[in-house]
Amino acid sequence: MKIRSYTKGDEKEIMELDARELPSRWNPRTLENWYWKFTENNPAGHSFIWVAEHNDRLIGHFAAVPFRLKVFDEEVTASHTIGALVDKKYQNRGLLKFVGENLMGDLVRNNIPYTWGFPNKLAHRFENLILKYNDLVNFDLWKLEKENIKKCAPDPCIRRVTEFDGTFDYLWKGCAPDYEIAVVRNKIYLNWRYLQRPDWKYFPFAFYDNNILKGYVVLKLYREEEILRGHIIDIFARRDDEKTFSHLIDQGLSFFNDQAVDEVTVLLWGSPLIEKLFVERGFFKTPPGIPLILRVNFDHKYKDQVLDKSNWYFTMGDSTEIY
Repeated sequence: MKIRSYTKGDEKEIMELDARELPSRWNPRTLENWYWKFTENNPAGHSFIWVAEHNDRLIGHFAAVPFRLKVFDEEVTASHTIGALVDKKYQNRGLLKFVGENLMGDLVRNNIPYTWGFPNKLAHRFENLILKYNDLVNFDLWKLEKENIKKCAPDPCIRRVTEFDGTFDYLWKGCAPDYEIAVVRNKIYLNWRYLQRPDWKYFPFAFYDNNILKGYVVLKLYREEEILRGHIIDIFARRDDEKTFSHLIDQGLSFFNDQAVDEVTVLLWGSPLIEKLFVERGFFKTPPGIPLILRVNFDHKYKDQVLDKSNWYFTMGDSTEIY
């Protein structure tokens, strides 16, 4: 048995292991997605990937994708752990513990102070008990049913985004002081995350007031059997800018109305204003809760504040694994 870091060419076996152990009818992984997500195409850098192999066969995997994170008055490279996998023939032998501990050690050596994840039920228990993650947020799912998905009159202040240009860097710099902890939403990140992903199409829109960019929203369509869902993947503006958020949410609902979606669902944390606007439009919360967990990899100066969920702003787009 060998535990080692990724070497070029492992990706084919990683994808085969993923297809065996976590088959998905609705969100299948592809090699194109793998190269987009895990290599240095990511502006935050290459991912950290550890595998287990036996008799020259890959039987385990765990990875962390880097994200630039604004943490109070500084930016750090943090990470999002994904893809905890063990071949079923080798499960319940503690193998993932060794892979996970090597991955966490790699993050420490590379000065990655914080790591978050969206685990399933089994991974949640393992990551909390063995890898020392902490529960941060238990997301409720916001939902809007078909009859409340209203179309608004065309909004001349809304423009479709075909490229996130330099004005989005100014938007981030102007809005960032409002947010204690948030993924850095500059142009290079937004283009990579929403326009360069090869296996899924997103629909970004921006709101302008007197030709000045004030905020953006990113939408996604997702079909599951007979149900067509709309997701508000990301939404961003000055934290207290009710006018901009209202225009962006209404644009999203108009788009979803045109697409005849059956429902709209959203995961979002850290904005009471957006939640208020959701309620006004007929959204409601529905279980089950979806856990967001956080690991402090070493004693960073803001450790205690980072473990306080009230300091975070988090949207669906801050996970590349599910959305």
